[in-house]
Amino acid sequence: MSHGSHPVRARRMLGSLILALLFCAFFLPLLNAARAAETTASIARGGRLYDSWFAEVRKAPPGTNHRAYPRIGKRVGAVTWRCKECHGWDYKGAEGNYNSGAHYTGIKGIQDLAGAKPYQVLAILGDENHGFNRMEELSQSDLRDLANFVTKGQVEMDRYIEAIGGKAKGDAGRQRSYYQNICANCHGRDGLKMRSVPPLGWVATHNPWEALHKMLNGHPDGEMPPLRVLDEVQILVDILAYMQTFPGDELIWSISRGGRLYDNWYRELGLSAPTRPHPAYPAQAKYAKAPKANWRCKECHGWDYKGGHGAYGEGPHRTGIEGIRGMAGADPADILVVLRDETHRLRGDLDYRPTMADRDLEDLANFVSLGQIDMDAYIAGRKNVARGDPRRQEDFYATLCANCHGPDGLKLSDRRPLGVLARVNPWQVLHNILNGHPGVEMPPLRVLDQMSTVVDILAFLQTLPGR
Repeated sequence: MSHGSHPVRARRMLGSLILALLFCAFFLPLLNAARAAETTASIARGGRLYDSWFAEVRKAPPGTNHRAYPRIGKRVGAVTWRCKECHGWDYKGAEGNYNSGAHYTGIKGIQDLAGAKPYQVLAILGDENHGFNRMEELSQSDLRDLANFVTKGQVEMDRYIEAIGGKAKGDAGRQRSYYQNICANCHGRDGLKMRSVPPLGWVATHNPWEALHKMLNGHPDGEMPPLRVLDEVQILVDILAYMQTFPGDELIWSISRGGRLYDNWYRELGLSAPTRPHPAYPAQAKYAKAPKANWRCKECHGWDYKGGHGAYGEGPHRTGIEGIRGMAGADPADILVVLRDETHRLRGDLDYRPTMADRDLEDLANFVSLGQIDMDAYIAGRKNVARGDPRRQEDFYATLCANCHGPDGLKLSDRRPLGVLARVNPWQVLHNILNGHPGVEMPPLRVLDQMSTVVDILAFLQTLPGR
């Protein structure tokens, strides 16, 4: 080769070097940005899988408890398969907000895995406790997203939310424009627009850890955009602080309406009563051939919400069916799954339409989760006596109730005398005082600050005469 070829080779090498530099300067950042965006999307989706993987992948939830869910746990069925149910919205498990109460399991959180390698988490997801790699419903891509969330997507909740009280450590006024531009179109300016979720003010105040998790990652199989892409978590914390100033009182209305649906949903909705017996009502029970009765929630689960373990444990209403007390405090989304299942059929089918719409089911779920009371705390056992002072609220009854019911509770001729009903079935009367009557313009008194006032009214009703 002649010496003249060296300059040509040098120019070619220089050209290749320049192209490499141009690639590094212009294309590598684009590739890295694309990879970062892909990773962020994977993390956010992993957060939704952590919330409810079967909702995110649009599969039917498992019908049995998770194999590793402990016997001391108070939840049953599909909810035990949600990662958050054992490890918490704050990711601290038994050392965090789930250290007591309805969600306590004693299981530790996932904080120790923040910063770990995704393959380490994948190994845990496939172990004997979890067994997710053997489930047809979950793909390897799903598991990688979940592992990415656990290793790269957790935030230190205590840094942003006060552990006691749940106050967001943000400036409520600093990011109002973010909320009003990004969130208000769906949720409304005051957080009350969407009926498919409780009022944002209530959620942000009572469970800010869940709210922040969903702000970062979105809702499973929902249309809410995950806001993890924002540069700083503090922006979301400021929005959360702003949401904590929203009203939450519409939830009280929803709970009370749910209580009326629990009483008699078809009357509350102005529908004709079902003409066929409820398919889950026991054939040997007294009202098996009376669909007007056996489609009412109270007929199986009781006015005291304890089913076969309460006042309906004997007598003509006995069915042996369990009550709903175990679902008090449950996530309303989990209760909706139950209301729509084959046992309840409240979504309707060819034989039982028309039934309840989504908004009706949401109200009923809110009542089951948040509206139940411990009847034993207010009514004394087999004696059926209200634990109140009948003299203390006599004026309350005379002012608010007597206009319809009469001063002696005998004015409504189509109803049993109030005094008789209050003595025979005080649980029903207390339920109706709190929630109102289905399809009737009776004001529900759940809004009263103190249950003692309501129980005193019940005690006074027990002094009224029979006809």
